[in-house]
Amino acid sequence: MSIFITGGTGYIGSRTVDVALQQGYPVTVLTRDAKKADELQRKGAKTLVGDLLEEGDWQKELADAEYVIHLAAPPTWGKKVTTKVAQNYQKGHYDMTVRLLDNINAERLKKLIYIAGTSYLGDAGEGDPAIETFRSQPKGWGPYISPSVDILPRYVNKGVPIVTAFPGQVYGADSWFPQLFLEPLAKNKPVIGLKGHNPLFSPIHVQDCARAFLFLLEAGQPGESYILVDDKPIRSGDITTLSAEALKVREKKRYVPTWLCRLLLGPVLTEYATSHTNFSNEKLKKAGFSYQFPTIQSGITDVVAEWNSRAKSSGSS
Repeated sequence: MSIFITGGTGYIGSRTVDVALQQGYPVTVLTRDAKKADELQRKGAKTLVGDLLEEGDWQKELADAEYVIHLAAPPTWGKKVTTKVAQNYQKGHYDMTVRLLDNINAERLKKLIYIAGTSYLGDAGEGDPAIETFRSQPKGWGPYISPSVDILPRYVNKGVPIVTAFPGQVYGADSWFPQLFLEPLAKNKPVIGLKGHNPLFSPIHVQDCARAFLFLLEAGQPGESYILVDDKPIRSGDITTLSAEALKVREKKRYVPTWLCRLLLGPVLTEYATSHTNFSNEKLKKAGFSYQFPTIQSGITDVVAEWNSRAKSSGSS
């Protein structure tokens, strides 16, 4: 089973490529970055330098593909997300989705894993964890990925075997988790929280997230959706406590008003940070998936060890 992966050089995508190669799958990655393409080739992946929004060799390769994991999305992390930035993201996200699906050969394709996010499903509240049939008003990034997700049934009805994955907060040694938690604590600085807000998060270790994508290539049912989270939602404030314990440093927190967060990070990220992403993995587990890290309590030590190892390697190079 060879796999065509878009977005294979990003935070989650790069781990997905690594896990796929470790499991022995031939992998082809579409990337816009020639330097990262060289790195992937050294790992053993086949690469195509190109862009879903432009004509290229990727179209023939995609038309020949039997299995696809679609992770590509416009970059956003690390910048203030104004409404204009989010609207540009929405257009790019939608255009990428349509370009991908319009270049699929439905007669050849056996499975496509389309990666969305639980923000599409909306604020799940503080009661029992919500399942795949739940839907409230999309929050945070939700309104801006909704046009893309909402057109998927149109292609399913045409015979495209799409399985939609909704990951929760994907934590690991890269991206938001070290930036928001590990780095400030390691420097004896406070983790910033929002005054008056302590929402429920449903995390998943990046390794388990990547493994779940590959699991769904075999076990996922076309036309179905699956929520990818671990066994136990956690309060956002408790993540600081766990991070400090794993780093063996003193816990420090500072709370800022919501208006200041909107000013510094923009309305989209502020809304996302105040919403309850309180979801259940029951459907995924019933399909047969098992976790390496069933809770963030069991996974955070692994993440901190990887982050420390990278920091030491970087310091010695």
